[in-house]
Amino acid sequence: MACRNAYKKMMKEAGMISSSVIQPVVETTVDRLLFGVDSKTQANDLLQNNISEFEWIVRNKIYPNFFGRHINGEGCLTKDEIKFLHGKGCKIAPVYIDDSGEKLTEEQGAALAKKIDVCAFELGIPVGKAIFLEINEAENVTSEFMIGYTKALIEEGYTPGFKANTDAKYSFDREFSRATRIETDIFNKCLIWAVAPTVAEYDGITTSHLIHPDNWRPFAPSAITRREIAIWQYGKDCHPIEDDMGQITTFNLNLIRNANIVITKMF
Repeated sequence: MACRNAYKKMMKEAGMISSSVIQPVVETTVDRLLFGVDSKTQANDLLQNNISEFEWIVRNKIYPNFFGRHINGEGCLTKDEIKFLHGKGCKIAPVYIDDSGEKLTEEQGAALAKKIDVCAFELGIPVGKAIFLEINEAENVTSEFMIGYTKALIEEGYTPGFKANTDAKYSFDREFSRATRIETDIFNKCLIWAVAPTVAEYDGITTSHLIHPDNWRPFAPSAITRREIAIWQYGKDCHPIEDDMGQITTFNLNLIRNANIVITKMF
């Protein structure tokens, strides 16, 4: 409780409790921003200095409101880690990575949604919560695939999300925007986690104590606006350190806006 009270005090002193302090570029008002992280390393993983990854984040930044974790693949989220994070009062943003093949048709999208549903059930992720599909910059992902995936995941009871580079030079911008224009009602339910741009002073930083960038400036696909981006990963590969097995671990810095909507979609 002391940590959380200290965190709230820091937020208040930094001006994050009052939305009037934050001056966005496009809109004149903005809901308060909340800080969170994501990492390939388990939050309860022990590091070389005999503290956990979570404690390392708190020491070098502030108390995270949420922790983004992969729910499949090597080093993925486990039930023990869920218990650990919930014991810290920290929400979890589940991310699914799929590198099994092409993502071109509605049928392929629907099939992937079924796989994600099974994974979510095994971890005990409640229905209604968001699951983010990570889209690699080099992947060829079509609007048809996105439509099939989004419809099927909603049918399974989850809120679809995409974690992607939203810079227009990559295909996600074009294909997501096309899908949004075709299935507007469905895609209005999607949450977008933008991983671009990385703010230069937060790229690979080892002193990330500043709370957030001055402005809310994630890149947004053409079919939506910046204020509709749910999460912005503004810093990446921060505070490298070896874990107890000698492997380098880092974490990424994120902000969410519209917290009353987005944070409730995490579990």
